[in-house]
Amino acid sequence: MFLENYIIKGNIVCETGLHIGGSGDNIDIGGSDNPVIRDSITNFPYIPGSSIKGKLRTLLELSDKKSAESVIRNDGKASNDETCIAAQLFGVSAEEDNTELKYSTRTIVRDAYPTEETYKLWESNNDLLNGTELKYENTINRINSSANPRNMERVPRGSKFNFEIIFSIYEEDNSENILKLLEAMTLIEDNYLGGSGSRGFGQIRFDNLKVSKRNVDYYTDNAEEEIISEDCDVRETIKNIKNYEG
Repeated sequence: MFLENYIIKGNIVCETGLHIGGSGDNIDIGGSDNPVIRDSITNFPYIPGSSIKGKLRTLLELSDKKSAESVIRNDGKASNDETCIAAQLFGVSAEEDNTELKYSTRTIVRDAYPTEETYKLWESNNDLLNGTELKYENTINRINSSANPRNMERVPRGSKFNFEIIFSIYEEDNSENILKLLEAMTLIEDNYLGGSGSRGFGQIRFDNLKVSKRNVDYYTDNAEEEIISEDCDVRETIKNIKNYEG
């Protein structure tokens, strides 16, 4: 039975350029053959919730022994052991084992769109085109030292995106599982989001976090949500939730 939702809101801040790939089917003359994904309405970049959620799950599976062992047993696919923390947070779908849905996800990650401040930043910079810059690189031939230039489109550093995560707690769940989700967020901060992370792309941090709790009464009787933590980074948020849980 459903008990409550934790609502995590805040900003994703790009510390370096960010590239999350989109379709290259329609390449403009002089554009990039490695474009970023864009909102079809505004034509500005955004961060898909699937990219954030996939990175959270992957890093959690790598950092948790039981989850990692489940990935190995599952031939490198997502963990499917209901007793491991990664599956408890992100679920086990029917596609993973060709059976009925075994464990539904507790974590919903919304698409992250630019802040108003970021829209203004992009529009005021003549070196940017619809919110992105072109990063030029060379691939060097090891035999003859010839260079093969290429470019990659990326969101510039300093850009901020609004994000939201809804984490659900059911009767059989451990309420402290939300701490594991937040710990996975700290792992992203010391890793990267999107592509080309080993070449300097995709360093991000989570900022201005707000965590509130909405129990059943919020949805049935118009009760107020309970604010647990506000205007904090991830580590401060973890401390506040631990103090709240007692």
